[in-house]
Amino acid sequence: METNETPVCFGPEGTLIGILTQPVGSTSKVGCLLLNTGVNHRIGPRRINVKAARRLAGNGIPSLRFDLSGVGDSRASSGQNDFRRQAVLDMQAAPDHFQAATGISEFIIFGICSGAANGMALTLVDPRIVGLLMFDSEIYLSRRVRIERKLRRWAAFPFNPTLRMSFPAWTDWAAWARAPFDAQARARALGRLSGRLAPKTTAETGILAADSIEYKASDYQRDMMLLVERGIDIYMMYSATLNVVDHGRDLLSGLGDAPFLQRVRYKFWPDIDHTVTLIDAQRRLLDEVVLWADGVAAARRGAALATAGKGMAPPAPQAGVTRASTLNTASAIF
Repeated sequence: METNETPVCFGPEGTLIGILTQPVGSTSKVGCLLLNTGVNHRIGPRRINVKAARRLAGNGIPSLRFDLSGVGDSRASSGQNDFRRQAVLDMQAAPDHFQAATGISEFIIFGICSGAANGMALTLVDPRIVGLLMFDSEIYLSRRVRIERKLRRWAAFPFNPTLRMSFPAWTDWAAWARAPFDAQARARALGRLSGRLAPKTTAETGILAADSIEYKASDYQRDMMLLVERGIDIYMMYSATLNVVDHGRDLLSGLGDAPFLQRVRYKFWPDIDHTVTLIDAQRRLLDEVVLWADGVAAARRGAALATAGKGMAPPAPQAGVTRASTLNTASAIF
């Protein structure tokens, strides 16, 4: 299917930058929001958001990939909101613009890592969101899974250079071994041994100190139940970067038998990493994303037809919901 891609500026200050990807011809009544991963540009890791947008458009589903304030091409907001609150406001501006440009009033979200967490924050406060696919979002490990993961890493440590390089203490000791008379290398290695180079809190580094809010398991379960009770189609995907094996939702095992778990989709990818490096992995992941998106769109069409058959007007989703209470709930998940 032929597609059109249009650069857009939106938001209260006109500083949010995105690309609206639309199919030519028949268009789904559900649009997709593609979110930043961390501070990466809106194209996503390995351009996964670009590829997702074009694959979705090929199936008739339009999408908007965009940068949050201060990320990628979007200028920082002139407001005084902290990053988390501003992110929610930015994300609400996206479906506002999408709806004004296309008439579409229902949306699904695809987010990786922080994009998944941001997607959940938006879904909690915006009734226009009907589907949420989270890749490598929150994990809650049981004691058994934590021990098993640690043992596997210890066993792999001597044979896996990438794993070894992920431990700063190891890299500092290796650097001193290569240059035993280097005073700086010696100081760093001994600092690791004494613990002086291992900050205990973000306050010691200044990194995210103002924005780090623990998302407790009880709060997470509560918010997930709110979403499933609203009928949100939730798909939780996890990569092998977080754990190399999964024995049935291991990455959420710390939640026990949380009721919401029976009402969401869960998939572990044993051969896909956090940033979906391999081309074949990207293809298989996007196959699953598009299949899920098609299913959500079809379900919404069916619901609309059923409602129309009963002579009832479907409820109109509200645009731009911004309430202090919901914003506080959303910011608390980070």
